[in-house]
Amino acid sequence: MILQDLLSDKAFTVLKESKTDLHIKTPNELIEMAHAYYADFALPKLVADFGSLELSPVDGRTLTDFMHTRDLQMHSLRHVVELSDKLPHAQSLCIHEMIARAYKHILQAVIASVNVVEDFARSIATYLNFLLGTSTVEEDSKLKQKWIETFIFKRFGWRWNEECCQNLRKFSILRGVHLPQGGT
Repeated sequence: MILQDLLSDKAFTVLKESKTDLHIKTPNELIEMAHAYYADFALPKLVADFGSLELSPVDGRTLTDFMHTRDLQMHSLRHVVELSDKLPHAQSLCIHEMIARAYKHILQAVIASVNVVEDFARSIATYLNFLLGTSTVEEDSKLKQKWIETFIFKRFGWRWNEECCQNLRKFSILRGVHLPQGGT
């Protein structure tokens, strides 16, 4: 009855009267139950809705809105990719969103590093070349690829998969980066 000490009398009474037996669970048991619900029901339900076309996100913004409306964390994109193995459009959208989020961090670092206003345009142009361009130096491309792979793994727990990432759309990623930064 640890919860009785943590909750107000009114809240504990409501919980007890709900006949769910949640009032006799320990906080750790409740946390485990919440994680199990999230992994076993909430995320699969989202993917099932994608499959039934009940929800059909068309870009990173609508994907984010759908997930936030359901109180799902964007850190769960890896799980959505794994669960949507029969829904290539959903997989692609999630992968593009993870990559766009990685590039947003680069953009934020670029903006933060500009000390002189006159250097701002040059810094943004360099960033856009980094995002959209192809490097003539093989080492630069490998370094960029490695940074993105590492960021995505640390942030989302997803390992880069060449098969999934063969058809990346750079302009889709640019749009995903640009809109949240105030673009239209």
